[in-house]
Amino acid sequence: MEELLKENEALAKRIIDCISDGYDDEEYRDETMQSLVAELDQGNFENIKAALKELCSRVEI
Repeated sequence: MEELLKENEALAKRIIDCISDGYDDEEYRDETMQSLVAELDQGNFENIKAALKELCSRVEI
């Protein structure tokens, strides 16, 4: 369970890093990340998580 939480937190951070411009939205970063982690924790979204990880890896290149 704790491993899943850490994985969801890491994924939420990657998603926010990829879509953030790093300027306008920084004041909402913590709240947004907590909300995203809570959503990821709600159910079995393995396919969506895999797609988001792939999308983030393409954005980071």
